[in-house]
Amino acid sequence: MIILEHVEKSYSIGTEKVHVLNDVSLEIADNSYVSIVGPSGSGKSTLLHTIGGLEPIDKGKIYVDGAEVHTMKDADSAQLRLNHIGYVFQQFQLLSTATALENVMMPLLTIFRSKEVRDRAEHALERVGLSHRMTHLPSRLSGGEQQRVAIARALVTNPSIILADEPTGNLDSKTGENIIQLLEDIHDTHNVTIVLITHDDEIAARTTRRIRLLDGKIHEDDTEENRFDKTFK
Repeated sequence: MIILEHVEKSYSIGTEKVHVLNDVSLEIADNSYVSIVGPSGSGKSTLLHTIGGLEPIDKGKIYVDGAEVHTMKDADSAQLRLNHIGYVFQQFQLLSTATALENVMMPLLTIFRSKEVRDRAEHALERVGLSHRMTHLPSRLSGGEQQRVAIARALVTNPSIILADEPTGNLDSKTGENIIQLLEDIHDTHNVTIVLITHDDEIAARTTRRIRLLDGKIHEDDTEENRFDKTFK
């Protein structure tokens, strides 16, 4: 479970202090499929990064699977991500000089023997349909294939949570649809909580819960059941 209690986050730009998250409180249950939407600058990515321990908060509390993220030092946050959280970024964040297989192996290299690391990475790439592209560098892969490698890298540690920051933002509509279908299949078959940032209302409408941010605050928190009820009222 993910729990945020009265979370606040700001940045200093020159002499000005910009509040990005303003008293955000929410709970995301295990195995949820949640989208976070809102205009640019609303705090979406910052919210995701604070959940994953990539950015510290000014005030409040964050719990991920019972761990107190708000009290963690960098090494502890890294361990949390290794054990519980898979990240998928808009820009893919692949090492250009490493093959698809080597990129997926990266999170495991410090904790498993080389044979097990390779086996798990190969299995993760098979799960995303890229068993035939394992030896290719990112420059030899399409945008959709690069994002599938990134998803395989997120899956290789068997996380309970996947945080996806605009995973279709750099893709054409057809490729983006394939990526969303892949994430939905992962959610349905592997009991993984997925928190997805998107600018696409059609994608957000497919999630079971949609959280809309505005000026760093939760403006709307809408479940699939609520949307169904509104449709037929």
